[in-house]
Amino acid sequence: MNSKRISLPQIPFEFGNFQKIDFTSFIEGENQDLLDFLNTMTKKKKNDCLYIWGSQGTGKTHLLQAACKQADDMNSQVTYIPLKQYEEFDSEIFNGLGKLDLICVDDLEFISGNLEWQQRLTLLYNEIRDNNNSIIISSTSSPKNIKIELDDLKSRLVWGQVYKIKPPNDELKIEILKRKASERSFELSKSVAEFLIHRTDRDLNSLIKILDVIDHSSLAAKRKVTIPFVKKLID
Repeated sequence: MNSKRISLPQIPFEFGNFQKIDFTSFIEGENQDLLDFLNTMTKKKKNDCLYIWGSQGTGKTHLLQAACKQADDMNSQVTYIPLKQYEEFDSEIFNGLGKLDLICVDDLEFISGNLEWQQRLTLLYNEIRDNNNSIIISSTSSPKNIKIELDDLKSRLVWGQVYKIKPPNDELKIEILKRKASERSFELSKSVAEFLIHRTDRDLNSLIKILDVIDHSSLAAKRKVTIPFVKKLID
């Protein structure tokens, strides 16, 4: 662990107003092995490269931000880079990051077709290995199938561990929605949660966004969250 902090440009990202971004707030389902590995990495017990992939709404961003938080709590030097916002930055933002203990790079698929960013990320991998530090990358595609044109980068994506994050089943989605509602200070019954997952887009990100609509609408109307009330909001 470095005793001296490294000065780097701030990289803006949103944790969300209500989210408690840590590993305890992630309901692991069938992903306990991945969670255990992340805990080991972020506590500096293991330096490695980790590639996490899975469909949208499975919690990849949550895990990367939780990894940054835990590593920062352990006084490691960390940063999080959301590549879905890469057009807001210059690829030079990667300069010097290889000196950090942990770098989390989210949504790799967004730089498909951009060789400049792919080349800079390849160099970052080299710097991370030379400095014996760690990187976590997420994507919706496996390393084999992701549309990355630079072969040097594709080869580095499998330097370390690769985990496919398993999506939650309906029972786990209900548990997640109830917890997220509680974080927003309202109660979501099991019957309302079941109604939501069967009547709306079942992608977890979409379901959680609906919770925000329900929260604001129920407060404005001073109404209890019931199936008839929710039905009016989503129909």
